[in-house]
Amino acid sequence: MAGVLIRMKLAVLRHSIAGPKATWMLTGGLVGLAIAAGTIAVATVDAAPRTVADLLAVTFAIWAFGWVLGPAFGGDPVLRAEQFALEPVSRTRLALGLLAAAFVGVTTAVTLVAFAALVVFAARFGAVPVIVSIPALVLQLTLVVLLSRLAARFFGALARSRVGAAVTAVITAVMLVLSQSGWVVFIALDAVLETGFSHGFSVAVRVLPSSWGVVAVEASTRHDWLWTVGPLVALAGLVVLLVLLWARALGPQRLTRSVVRGSAKDQAALWAHCSPVTGVLVKELRTWLRDPQRVQAIVVAPAFAILSGVLPLLFGSTAFLPFVGAITALMGATSSANLYGQDGTALWLTLLNPGTEADDVRGRQQAWLVVYAPLSVVLTIVGTALHGDLAPWAIAATTAVIGAGGGLFVLTSVDQLVPGPDPHRNKNSPLDHGDVTGPAFVTLFLVLAAATPAIGTVIAGSVLHQPLLTWAGGLVGLLTGVLCYQLFGLLAIKHLAARGPELLYLMRAGKEYEAALSAETAVLKAMPRHRRGLLWTSFFIGCLALFPQGLVPMGMKISGDIARVWFLALYLPDGLQWPVIALFLLIGLAAFGLSGWVYLVESRRLKAKLERRAEERARYADVLPVG
Repeated sequence: MAGVLIRMKLAVLRHSIAGPKATWMLTGGLVGLAIAAGTIAVATVDAAPRTVADLLAVTFAIWAFGWVLGPAFGGDPVLRAEQFALEPVSRTRLALGLLAAAFVGVTTAVTLVAFAALVVFAARFGAVPVIVSIPALVLQLTLVVLLSRLAARFFGALARSRVGAAVTAVITAVMLVLSQSGWVVFIALDAVLETGFSHGFSVAVRVLPSSWGVVAVEASTRHDWLWTVGPLVALAGLVVLLVLLWARALGPQRLTRSVVRGSAKDQAALWAHCSPVTGVLVKELRTWLRDPQRVQAIVVAPAFAILSGVLPLLFGSTAFLPFVGAITALMGATSSANLYGQDGTALWLTLLNPGTEADDVRGRQQAWLVVYAPLSVVLTIVGTALHGDLAPWAIAATTAVIGAGGGLFVLTSVDQLVPGPDPHRNKNSPLDHGDVTGPAFVTLFLVLAAATPAIGTVIAGSVLHQPLLTWAGGLVGLLTGVLCYQLFGLLAIKHLAARGPELLYLMRAGKEYEAALSAETAVLKAMPRHRRGLLWTSFFIGCLALFPQGLVPMGMKISGDIARVWFLALYLPDGLQWPVIALFLLIGLAAFGLSGWVYLVESRRLKAKLERRAEERARYADVLPVG
């Protein structure tokens, strides 16, 4: 059966991978091979053997962690167990066949190359450790594949539940924090190579099953055969146990039962006299508390903010704690940037009642404020209580971001709607709801831009040594937030009224219609791939250079509260700090200018192209005979 499933998977891949999907797979494979090469390089580090073994154990644990998280971020597997639920085969045989098919793929090949670092490490000590490393490599690769398949079943079972959404949100927040701050590990790498890891950390990381191969190889170098054979036998036993567990987990998935809360008659009487905006507000609040996607958005924002504020505590700095509330509101706006897209074709309920667009938009805005504003304010108060020197900065940022986020998320949701599956058709992956990266980045950039006047007021007060002007930043942030809330909400109302039927058709037709439409009207989709890559690269560099490496250290220098953390300029001598900060500010502004210039050039080129096409059509219509 394994051979049949392998051929089936190869046939599916052969017929489904083409165009952008093939490009992404090739790009991902090349990036994975580069990371695998880095893993092999760890095995060749010139350090004490025990230190190298610890580094490999940590690296293999990260690989295993990535395999476990893969199903939550990568959608459904090619061959799903549900497709074979009615086949007259035993569950164990089906599990073995699906396991064999799971080994066929780019990710497995890349991981095999990465785990070859174990053989490279063993080669430093002779032939016997190399012989031990080969079965350890095979068992270790089988272990991560099995963990990935079991994780797929786990996340699939939780995909429609609020508990699963909360778990996924926490995992997402951890991954985001590690991705933006994981380079801190390289700062401590030199110290680790010199002194090694602590004994407690070394023991803790070797307890993980992903490190048992390293333990066996290391034991073989000192001819300790009990600790050589024991971890391999334990690893093989764990693989067998996971296969049996996976076999028990196969079969039709039990869906969660619907729960009826209260009496519909009583609820109707309760809200019979409320205004339309209040009705939308109540409906949205219930959706925020019941829909797994909304629960995930509620959890991921404060989780990411708190982790981002706590991480600098490793360096003894509390400077980020006052901004945890502002980061929560910012992440809440970005995670809600496709709110109408999440609701799917339910948009027709609004369109069937012309003139209710204003009530719908304002109700959604008020619900968003009820969800995120109190949470952001409380986190800001707690953060400023722990680090009060930056209170004016935190108040200005929080008030501005709350107001701007409350207006921009709904405007982006209407103007940049991304079609996805209707809520009742969500797939097993909790994050398989359409690619909302574009709207999220647009919202992030615009909210930060809207907060600039408030932060600029605080900077001016600090430079001029005017405390009243410094504290006036909070008032400016409040005024800016109210203006953004009203203005962007009004724009969203107008766009929804003008483009409502088009958006509904987009949700029904899906990405095929979006691709056809964007080929004519969307600048980003119409521009060449290399120009789009230049635009996004310069935008990303601008975000990194201008905000975390430019404005934040500048604020610290002005306030006198220095926390070097990961700010490059603050690690340099005093005479070079201001020039480096200025350099990063110039790089950030130049990068944003380049991305804006690319967008304007391509926009004009697309406009000219459409005008030429319209002229050709008009000229062709003139020469056609009438009747």
